[in-house]
Amino acid sequence: MNTSTRTRLAMLGTIADLHRQPLAYDLACLRKLIIEVSPDLLCAEVTQETWESGNLPSSMIELREALIPVEASTDIVLVPVAFSEMPYDEFSPRTGWRKHTARSLRRLLRWGQRKAGTPEAINGFWFGAFCHSLCNLSEAVWSGQDRALWDQQNRGIVENILWVIRQDPGRRVMVVVQCQRLHSLIRLLKAFPNELELVGYQEL
Repeated sequence: MNTSTRTRLAMLGTIADLHRQPLAYDLACLRKLIIEVSPDLLCAEVTQETWESGNLPSSMIELREALIPVEASTDIVLVPVAFSEMPYDEFSPRTGWRKHTARSLRRLLRWGQRKAGTPEAINGFWFGAFCHSLCNLSEAVWSGQDRALWDQQNRGIVENILWVIRQDPGRRVMVVVQCQRLHSLIRLLKAFPNELELVGYQEL
């Protein structure tokens, strides 16, 4: 593919229900950020089936209270790219020391998210390294089946993103996902340098 038709793609990590807390990176900030960047396509962490049904789970705070209102009030096109609806926290072990370890790591991650507090920090290098380390530790206490499912989810999201950009190369695309997914998705997307250029959301 001609590099001049490469898609510019930015990843934006979100922080679930913490967007409702008094942080700089609240839902109003998320809406404003997306409108200011104004991507051609906004890839969202929701499956095609759920999106078409309109029955959005209450846990999809960013989708229901930020992404959908932005799509409704702008020309930005929202595209579902999730492989399944199972969020990161549901992969935690249910019993024993693994459960307590995963819970402690989740609390530490939420502490870090609050301390970071801004979209720039949440999507920056230092918090990214912190989040990546905690996620690796958390995944180490999951069952092999859950780790395989998490990997399948992320690979499925990448396949869906690639399908989207291949329909109309050269567009400006923003992908909004849980911050815990960023590490895996960016690693997988870097395998397609001829089709896409990964940039920071500020540079989109």
